[in-house]
Amino acid sequence: MLLQVVKFVRLPIVLLFIYAVGRYLLGAYNVPYAPRGNAMFSVVGLTFISSVYFGALSGKVGKFNWVGTILIGLVIGLSGQIFIFTATLISYLANIETSYYRHWDSLNVPEGTIVPMAQAMRARVGGLIFGPISAIIATLIGRLLGFLVSEPES
Repeated sequence: MLLQVVKFVRLPIVLLFIYAVGRYLLGAYNVPYAPRGNAMFSVVGLTFISSVYFGALSGKVGKFNWVGTILIGLVIGLSGQIFIFTATLISYLANIETSYYRHWDSLNVPEGTIVPMAQAMRARVGGLIFGPISAIIATLIGRLLGFLVSEPES
């Protein structure tokens, strides 16, 4: 079933990758993080929206049971968090100061704080745990809204 889920959610995984790279490009072109830069390529926002949509599609279109729907949320949420974790790690290892992944606001610390790599990576490990859980919840909400999805034609 896991391979079927991965095949079903290929689009959101590719979009999450594009958004993760897009955040790098915003930093490279010195687009200010706030007020608009962060919102342009929000990996977490896309994870949530994708989870709701694909949760809604999971029953009628994907023909998944509730366990399959949970796996959809897990795969989408984990993919997004792996991209964030990897991008943060690369930002620190390559010493990319302009990276949105190193910004104090993205690491949930007080304004202007310079976050050491160890602290940032601990925060990202927390995301690897709690990100998929929130995506699963969003996917289940989407599944509950699945009655709004039309039956596919044969």
